[in-house]
Amino acid sequence: MSAARPRRTLALASLGALLVVILVVLSRARFSRSPSSPEVDTRGFDPAVARLIEQTLREVRAQSKSAAAWGKLGSVLMHYELPDTTSTAFTRAQQLSPDEPRWHYLHGLALMTDEPNRAMKELERAAELAAERTDAPRLRLAQFLAERGRNADAAGHFQQILRTRSDHAPALLGMARICLAEARLRDGTNWLAQCLEEPHTRKAARALLATLEQQLGNMEAADRAARLSARLPADEPWPDLYWTEAQKYRVGRKIWLEDAAVLLDQNETGAAEKLLREVTTRYQEDEDSWYLLGWALNRQGRAPEAEAVLREHLRRSGQSAKGHAQLAVALLAQKKITEAVAVLETGAALKPTWREFPSNLGYAWLQLSQPDEAEKHYRQALALDPGFLPTYTALAELSLRRHDEREARRLLQQANLLDPDDPQVRALRKRVE
Repeated sequence: MSAARPRRTLALASLGALLVVILVVLSRARFSRSPSSPEVDTRGFDPAVARLIEQTLREVRAQSKSAAAWGKLGSVLMHYELPDTTSTAFTRAQQLSPDEPRWHYLHGLALMTDEPNRAMKELERAAELAAERTDAPRLRLAQFLAERGRNADAAGHFQQILRTRSDHAPALLGMARICLAEARLRDGTNWLAQCLEEPHTRKAARALLATLEQQLGNMEAADRAARLSARLPADEPWPDLYWTEAQKYRVGRKIWLEDAAVLLDQNETGAAEKLLREVTTRYQEDEDSWYLLGWALNRQGRAPEAEAVLREHLRRSGQSAKGHAQLAVALLAQKKITEAVAVLETGAALKPTWREFPSNLGYAWLQLSQPDEAEKHYRQALALDPGFLPTYTALAELSLRRHDEREARRLLQQANLLDPDDPQVRALRKRVE
């Protein structure tokens, strides 16, 4: 009996090992059958999006064991509201390349809105794998933690970034935001002092400084910081290699128009124009692309081209108030004043609450040597938007023409409250004095 027991134990152990092998093989076979031939219904998608998805699916089917192919599929799908297939693709890429941080990072970004807890875990794993190779995963993790009120954990990651690079502007800004959330106002201003002039943070930093100064009771400093923040262009995005590569797969009319609008906000008018030229070629009947292209050309001072493009926009959308506003800008730049007045009056009828129309009508009537008519429209613009400084200076200038220094002084006092550092306000104040 004692001699038989080891053989039975060995037999059971062998059977157990065999079962484990069978289960592993079946599991692998089941997984490979499912994700090696994923299906996505692209009916109803923008044609450019459908082509990209179908091409990427073909690549995955041809290279079903390639982490790069699966990662690309996830990077494509994450932009088009396909969360389940996106998650499947990134999970498969992670399994095929377990030490690669980018798939965990992009997977985390894709999960942020709908599954924040899973997103947090993916970002934590990405930050761990990336280590010092790239700061993007740890930076985004820190920002995400701060957004969810986990200030101590966020500060730990921001400080880890700063130990590697002490002038890391987004990490400095992140620390300042945490100080504000914890009412450590002086500490917050100290962190901000180091990133106020950095192109990646200066606008946001000035806006945050305005809030901090206001809570400290320094109202003049708060107003000054807020005015400067409002005048600054949008902050430049912080370099993020993984996200930049994934953004290549953002295609289609809607996304290209969003990207063009961002470029215009960043004053990248040349890049915006190039993108919008392609959109107007691909989607010739799309009214918004013609409008944005006209806006880009106006911003570059190319008024005749802007006029032609904006007329194309209005041919497709005759009731577009914004189209009339931009067309008037192009006409005024070409000294086509009478035409501009007609366009502005049509636009004002479409949007009587927009300050832009009476403001530009005031300018146009001045060019036609009709100061009374100009003042009437400027007064209307002021009533619609009492916070628009150029209206005060235009009315102050008209008052000085009529030798009404008392009214000019009153208007300039109001303008001075909005921005005492404005060059035109200063020049007019000197004339009054």
